[in-house]
Amino acid sequence: MKKLFLTGIGFFLAMSLTFAQQATPEESASKIVTELVTKLTLNEEQKAAASAIILDQEKAISTIVQDSNTTAEVKKESIGKVQSESDSKIAQLLTDEQKAAFVKYIQERPAISIPVTQETTEQKESGNEQGNQQP
Repeated sequence: MKKLFLTGIGFFLAMSLTFAQQATPEESASKIVTELVTKLTLNEEQKAAASAIILDQEKAISTIVQDSNTTAEVKKESIGKVQSESDSKIAQLLTDEQKAAFVKYIQERPAISIPVTQETTEQKESGNEQGNQQP
């Protein structure tokens, strides 16, 4: 009985850690802006403008990721477009010295990963089954 109880508690702790990793667009934007302020030494005006741009970007990315009707490739392409638009808007706010640091930041930033959902996995499996069937 003790083992069953401890297993149940472990399961719930693992699930809570899984859900804790999903950040809201506001939290993601805040982290990105903090990183930009640190790496680019943004002034208050630049920080405010970048915050609005990044928040819009993160909301758009969240919408794209949650769309269950599109494939991972389409999502990656859409996210790339949103990021490049945001990057160009932010670059317009920066001085020449900051632009050089921003280009380095863009090159070093990790690519956004598309979380695999159950629906995406099922679509892939059904697509593989259809592809494996020969007439």
